[in-house]
Amino acid sequence: MPTFQPTAGAVVAADTQKTIAALDGALLDSMRMCMSFIEATQGSGLPAARSQKVLHSLSTGIASVVEGRSQVVSAIRHLNAIKQGSNIAPMNFGCPEGWEQMALDAGQPAPRADRPVAA
Repeated sequence: MPTFQPTAGAVVAADTQKTIAALDGALLDSMRMCMSFIEATQGSGLPAARSQKVLHSLSTGIASVVEGRSQVVSAIRHLNAIKQGSNIAPMNFGCPEGWEQMALDAGQPAPRADRPVAA
């Protein structure tokens, strides 16, 4: 069974929460930028072909952030599975409710003290 310092678990949990918040902030800002561009161009006479290029670039960037967020959520599932198979399993670092169930829903076996969790 992996043995972690409780303070290390708290640092990882805090960084995890900050990362999700930063990604959500990037999504909000990107969507606001897209919306403000559309509002600014309405009635401007800008040809649709020119605005299309900008909208395509913005939407591709937004999609990339969403995909990156998905990968971070997947990593959090793995982190939680590692935590659950370690000495810090009973500790709560303030993670949102439901992460444990998400790890199980992702098809990972339920951690047991007598079975190490693969990273």
